[in-house]
Amino acid sequence: MTEFLAIGDLVVRKSHDEDVVFRVVSLNEGIALLRGICARVMADAPLSDLVKVNSNYEAMQEEHFERLRRKIV
Repeated sequence: MTEFLAIGDLVVRKSHDEDVVFRVVSLNEGIALLRGICARVMADAPLSDLVKVNSNYEAMQEEHFERLRRKIV
């Protein structure tokens, strides 16, 4: 991951096709603990797997679901 991540940042995981939006809960030795925003899920991921997303949550969700819709159709 080339950009700095902080606790509270919104991210998606590249390895899971950016399917779930998470908030960074903690950072420890190159691993982030993540909590799902829309889904009730927790995960961990190496920092290199994470992509920081726009902090404008509504617009981000709209874009995210549109990308998923295009993959399905």
